[in-house]
Amino acid sequence: MTVLDPRYADELFTPLRQHPAGFRHIVLHCAPDPLEQRIARSDEFPGDPVRSDAVRAYRRRRAADYHSAAASWMHAHGHVIDTSTLTAGQTLQAALAHLHTTEPAAGRPT
Repeated sequence: MTVLDPRYADELFTPLRQHPAGFRHIVLHCAPDPLEQRIARSDEFPGDPVRSDAVRAYRRRRAADYHSAAASWMHAHGHVIDTSTLTAGQTLQAALAHLHTTEPAAGRPT
């Protein structure tokens, strides 16, 4: 889930940080150019170009909001995995490696 507003992030993450199992905040980052390429290639509704175009337009509008949040607070409060050159499988492996090598946080952002 992408949470772009730090107030909403605090609202969601605070109870998670207090859970006995702990909490890990992982940010899956993608640089602007590869992100645009991924958006351009996406086809959410095969056979329905109008709906697919609407999804792509929405993603393009939200990309700037993500990059602003990333620069202002998100990357400072989470473990960042740069997915710009990774496949989905490589991204999964990077996330699992982080989960297996870190302890869950209690009461602090990770």
